[in-house]
Amino acid sequence: MGKFITATVGKLASSAVKPKEGRSPFTAKTVLLAGSLFIGSLYYWIAGPDKAATQSWLQAAAPGTMALTGSYLGGFFIGWGARRALKITSMIAAGALAVIALLVSWGMDGSTAQSWVSSSTAWIGENVEGARRYLVSLLPSATAAGTGGVLGFKRK
Repeated sequence: MGKFITATVGKLASSAVKPKEGRSPFTAKTVLLAGSLFIGSLYYWIAGPDKAATQSWLQAAAPGTMALTGSYLGGFFIGWGARRALKITSMIAAGALAVIALLVSWGMDGSTAQSWVSSSTAWIGENVEGARRYLVSLLPSATAAGTGGVLGFKRK
């Protein structure tokens, strides 16, 4: 089991992959590593006491490892979701403003619609930020969550 984990981590760390547009967050090396650490820690925590020296040592570290990796994963997906929400919101707002500009060029009054689009965009931005703050407050490790959030937000 140890050789398999070492070989898998070695492959993840040494492989050179060219960045692609629109990749899934589940294929990120850090997410795969954190997910495998989380599942491995869960196994050692649930497995119960054992006479083996490796398992008894890992069992004591399992709750802390789960907290760190869980916070990282949570932060990563919060950041990734925030990026997608901001991208979709900006595309919708740009489309609405283009329609308003077209209507204004045809002689219609677009000030009411433009103020509605601006207030709707601000409202969505405030709600996304509020959801992010609430979800981040649930995570036990702020550093791991912040790191995950930055890397998740950068993930395309």
